[in-house]
Amino acid sequence: MTRIIGSLGYIDRPEFSYDCISDRIQIESTLAACDDRIVMGHWDDLDPASLTGRAWDVRAGEWIEADFSRSAAILILEAPVPGSKNGDFANADAGMREILRRGIPTVNSVRTFLAYPDKRYLAARSDMPFPKTSLITRETDFGPLLAGLPAEVVVKPLIGCSGRGVTKLPADAEAIRELLEPGREYLIQPFLPEILDGEKSLYFYAKKYRYAAIKRPNPGEFRSNEEFSTSEGYEPTGEEIAFAEDVVRRFGSPSLIERIDICGRHVIEMSIECPGLKLKKLGLEKEAGPWTLEAIEMAIARGA
Repeated sequence: MTRIIGSLGYIDRPEFSYDCISDRIQIESTLAACDDRIVMGHWDDLDPASLTGRAWDVRAGEWIEADFSRSAAILILEAPVPGSKNGDFANADAGMREILRRGIPTVNSVRTFLAYPDKRYLAARSDMPFPKTSLITRETDFGPLLAGLPAEVVVKPLIGCSGRGVTKLPADAEAIRELLEPGREYLIQPFLPEILDGEKSLYFYAKKYRYAAIKRPNPGEFRSNEEFSTSEGYEPTGEEIAFAEDVVRRFGSPSLIERIDICGRHVIEMSIECPGLKLKKLGLEKEAGPWTLEAIEMAIARGA
C-alpha cells in the first residue's frame, strides 16, 4: 500500500504554490526518491482535534480533504511562533499536541517545537560551547553581569526574526536597559569579532553531516542572517565536522534535520526546528530528497 507522508507548513491557496523555493525542492526531490504520496497542508487549514483539513496532493496535483492522522509520518516545513503573521500559533500548537498524543512520527519532531519555543536554551545549556549567554530584562542588575563580558556585547530577542532586533553595542548598563521593552526577556552575549570573517553552517540530516555553507556579513554589518550577509558553499575541515558532530550528539535534540552555526570554537545557534536549507543556492536539488527521506524513515523507525 502506498504510504501517505503529510507535510505541514505554509502554502499559498486557493491556487496552490510553495511558500519558498527550498520547500519546493525538498518536496519534489523527496517525491522523486519514493513511491509515497505527499499531501501538503497549511497549519491554518488543519482542524487540531481531528487532524483533518484541505491539502494539496503533490503527485496527483489536486486539492483533497486530508486526514493527517493516517500519515506514516509528517514533515513539518515551517511552524508559527507566538505573534506570527504567517499562521495561527494557537491552532498549530494545538495540532502539534494532538499529533504527539496520537504518536505520529514527525520531522522535525513536534517535541522540538514544544520544548524549544525560543532561544533560551542558549542560556540554559552551559555545558554546550555556546557564547556565554544570560537572560536579561529591564530590571536586571547589569553590574555583576557586565563585569564578566567584553567591551562590546550583543543583545537578542528570544524569538528570532531574521536578525531583526539583534543589536551590538558597548557594554554599558544604561544603554542596554534603554533597548529593552518592559516585561520582555532578552539574551545578552559577548560580541565575537571573528564572526566578521564568516559564520559556518553545518547541516545534518538523520544525525549525519551532509553539507555546509559560510555566511559573511555585509560591509558594516555583524549579523549573518540572509538579509545582512552573502553566503556560499563551504568545505569544513575534519576538525569542524567532528566539532559539530559532537555538538549534535551532546545536545541530544529530537530533530532529524538540524543546522549548527559555528564561529571558531563557539556554536552561535542551533536551528533545530525549521533550518533555512539553501538548497537551490548550493545546488542540492537531487540530494535533498534522499536525505529527507532518510530522516523520515528514521522518524518512523523511532516512532513518536
